[in-house]
Amino acid sequence: MQKIFSFPFITVLISCAVVLPTFAQSTPSEFAELSLHELFETSIADKSAINKADSRWSLAYNVKSAQFRGYLDGDAKRADSQVLWQGQGEQRTQQNFPILPTVIDQQVHVLSVGYSVNDDWRVHVSLPYISQSTDHISIVPGYENFTIDTDGTGDGVISVSHRLVATTEDVWWFTIGTSLPTGSIDETGDTPRAAGDQQLPYTMQLGSGTYDFPLEFSYQSLGKHDFSLSMSAMVRTGKNDRDYRLGNSYGISGNYNFQLTPTLKPYLGMAYQYRSAIHGQDDEIIVDGAFVYPASITNPHLYGGKKVSAELGIRWQFSEFYAISAEFSKPIYQHLNGPQPKENYRTGLTLSRLM
Repeated sequence: MQKIFSFPFITVLISCAVVLPTFAQSTPSEFAELSLHELFETSIADKSAINKADSRWSLAYNVKSAQFRGYLDGDAKRADSQVLWQGQGEQRTQQNFPILPTVIDQQVHVLSVGYSVNDDWRVHVSLPYISQSTDHISIVPGYENFTIDTDGTGDGVISVSHRLVATTEDVWWFTIGTSLPTGSIDETGDTPRAAGDQQLPYTMQLGSGTYDFPLEFSYQSLGKHDFSLSMSAMVRTGKNDRDYRLGNSYGISGNYNFQLTPTLKPYLGMAYQYRSAIHGQDDEIIVDGAFVYPASITNPHLYGGKKVSAELGIRWQFSEFYAISAEFSKPIYQHLNGPQPKENYRTGLTLSRLM
């Protein structure tokens, strides 16, 4: 079959993508949205090297961490002192707040199982376990410094991948799935809003509360240049029981791989992501008065934005059936919809096995 896209064409495509302005503070549910191509790269990309009779099943364990520290308003940096309202003597606006998250640490563990129906069809099931810790400062007596933690199961995903095109130099996959609302959106904790435990903001909830649909096109060059490209979207539907839904997200990423040794393959990449704001509002996390949002993370209109990230990683095929991948990602440009915590870095580690 004729090669559909040449390497120069793909290079131009990804170059155009990364010069665009990518993404704001993410909720744990959004952070758990891992690339379907990344999770199952063993069963998709390297399957030809394995005896098919022994590799119909694949298993992947992925752990990712992210940290958010500091504030951006648009693409301008804001010091914590500029976002924290100091109380009487300083004018209260829509851009400052009496409660301020300072450091947000997120971690997600994802267990994924894949099954190869045949060379052209794959079925995948994944379930994340999410934990998050957020440090705060505030002007509320007794809550000058406090930390909130949440953890639990996130939203599970069932997906199907179909190989659209396969040549000696190219392979294209299309994946469609359903994200199930298995993660909690009713997490509570002790905040300055009132005595005792109350409903926590969107950043501390473990799920979306809605049935959503991830989509992804994945491309890999198998010829002279070892290059991969994925274009993805998460389409949200309806509203959850708390009368909101998370924003849709769209992304494009590309990696160039180097065959350092027969078993070691480092790679460099770029990624672009856009996420829209939260639709609707959880009325339980607002307060009475002229300024209803006690913290920026309680304002659904400030969520969303754009991000461009640089990525580097390495893949080690340390046995016939096992591989491990490590990745580090650093945003090089972020544009947020309002004063929100900015992403500092992300790390990832994936262990894969063909069974």
